[in-house]
Amino acid sequence: MIRLASVLPNSIASELPLDPGSWLLSINGKPLRDALDLQFHEAEERLDLEVRTASGDLLAFDIEKDAGESLGAIPEPDKVRRCTNACAFCFVKGNPRASKLRAPLYIKDDDYRLSFMFGHYVTLTNLKEEDWDRIAEQRLTPLYVSVHATDGPTRLEMLRNPRSANINEHLDRLAAAGIQAHAQVVLCSGLNDGPILEQTIDDLYRRGDSIPSLSIVPVGLTAFNDDRGIQTLSAAESQSAIDLIDRARARAQADRGGGWCFAADELFMSQLAGRIRSELSQVPSLSGQRIVLLTGTSMAPMLEDLASELKAATGAETIQVEPVRNTLYGPMVTTAGLLPGSDYRDALQTYGHFDRAIFSRTSLNDKQVFLDDMPLSELQSTFPSVQICP
Repeated sequence: MIRLASVLPNSIASELPLDPGSWLLSINGKPLRDALDLQFHEAEERLDLEVRTASGDLLAFDIEKDAGESLGAIPEPDKVRRCTNACAFCFVKGNPRASKLRAPLYIKDDDYRLSFMFGHYVTLTNLKEEDWDRIAEQRLTPLYVSVHATDGPTRLEMLRNPRSANINEHLDRLAAAGIQAHAQVVLCSGLNDGPILEQTIDDLYRRGDSIPSLSIVPVGLTAFNDDRGIQTLSAAESQSAIDLIDRARARAQADRGGGWCFAADELFMSQLAGRIRSELSQVPSLSGQRIVLLTGTSMAPMLEDLASELKAATGAETIQVEPVRNTLYGPMVTTAGLLPGSDYRDALQTYGHFDRAIFSRTSLNDKQVFLDDMPLSELQSTFPSVQICP
């Protein structure tokens, strides 16, 4: 059963005597275990809905509606299934222990429901038989799977979970049920790169439509998990990975008419500058303004090279690039998206006069809160000219 948090206005649920705190028990005799069950079963045209009110009364409703129409019942958040792996490169383990971060950053999830609904990557190592049955019955496709390596011993070494070596069996089982899996590889130096990566790409490509895409992401470490035996990629290793990805993309383009295999931006930062130059005409006017561009230390050199072109394209009086050092995760974390609000605040303290300070929206969640739980409004109360880059 699932507990009701609220109902949408002008919905079917709003016409029923349902109050927050009521329990939705079943639909058409099928017990409701979570929000995914509700979403699946409420799609029917005719519903026999059983409810227990907050005061304990049992109610039943016979509902006729259009197929696929939602009841408008909003359940309380489900309990998230946790990860049972012990990956040395786990980013949750790379969070600081004493600092106050946004609470969800400490949730080590591995939940196939979140994979289906929101695109979270899962490892498939914590599935029980009833989970496999449910995935097939409810057609939970596509899922997003962290494969990392199709070589069993290598994946076992990475995830440190006895079931992790069975990845090919698990992918076979998804394919047999008609479930597609978007695959991901977190690439670690000397572990699953080189020949292991080449094997992984080939193995997944041969699976055809059951693997509609493959993403290759270089491992990222922080000051809190850089001592666990995992190494980041060197420039040469990154180039080698790009070469393998390029070959896979060329093959997929010829065979299937699409790229299929995708590299994360961190693997080829140099190519990003060309894309920025090609879109300078779309940057809005900043005529006569003194601009500060705040970014991580990895992107700063590129933006410094582009500053004069940005100035000419926008009409700005000055454009100053400010590389912001990450004091939360340590200097090896260089991307703007992982900078806390306090680091942006401290960086701006050093400036005198400026008309506009711009930073990447990837530093914020959808509630406009930084990693360290600082709301954007707090930063803007001190620096009203701060704005997010579109």
